[in-house]
Amino acid sequence: MDALVFRLPWNDLLGTFALVLRGAAMVAVVPIYGSEAVPKRVRIGLAVLLAVIVAPVVPPVPAGVGILRLVVVESLVGFVIGYAAAMTVEITLYAGGLAGYPTGLAMAAMLDPVTQMQAPTIGIFYRLMGMLVFVAIGGPEQVLGVLARSWEIVPPGGAVLDGPWLPFVVQVSARVITLGFRLAAPIMVTGFLVDLGLMLVNRAVPQMHVLVVGAPIRLGVGLVVAGLSLRLMAPLLTETFRGTTHDVARFLRVLAGS
Repeated sequence: MDALVFRLPWNDLLGTFALVLRGAAMVAVVPIYGSEAVPKRVRIGLAVLLAVIVAPVVPPVPAGVGILRLVVVESLVGFVIGYAAAMTVEITLYAGGLAGYPTGLAMAAMLDPVTQMQAPTIGIFYRLMGMLVFVAIGGPEQVLGVLARSWEIVPPGGAVLDGPWLPFVVQVSARVITLGFRLAAPIMVTGFLVDLGLMLVNRAVPQMHVLVVGAPIRLGVGLVVAGLSLRLMAPLLTETFRGTTHDVARFLRVLAGS
């Protein structure tokens, strides 16, 4: 009698593992979904749900792809997708930190509800505003759309790591750092002009305590300019997010070897 042979669907298991791994790497760092306020079980469940949704249309893993290569490739693709979106939002915290020095608000720190770490108050405010803008422009839905299209461009295990993909990651970082300086530029320039005016007043009236008189002036002017400059946040974030989305698409095409 022939022996009963039971074969596991190894390719299907690898494909499911690849789908979950790419989704989990993206969810771990993307704004909103990857926040520390979201329980880990919810994030893992979201990654599994994404894998279940796209599994019927994703091709299987090619034969001969090792598990180590699969882990590296899928983690890299998912991480870069989430990293591009996360940097677009997190750079607002950096912009708020830059804006805090001319206004004197850099000394005021509080517990960040997102990272559970101490951060400048104005930086936390900027980041919360950035997250609201990110949600308003449909950022979470667009990130999920990019993740879904990534399996069409780069099938599971089909990435080519020896291509020139690193410059695109650097380009994303440079784009979002430029966003941080553009967001903080109005307050930084205003702070410089206020300091210049106080310096001239000090030269004209040496008896005046510029440090005592200038602190509330810098704070008041800085808050007014910060409020007025918030109108620039939505268009700048939208422009940068669209640019990073295009950079990620080019990055995926390079990984696909096209």
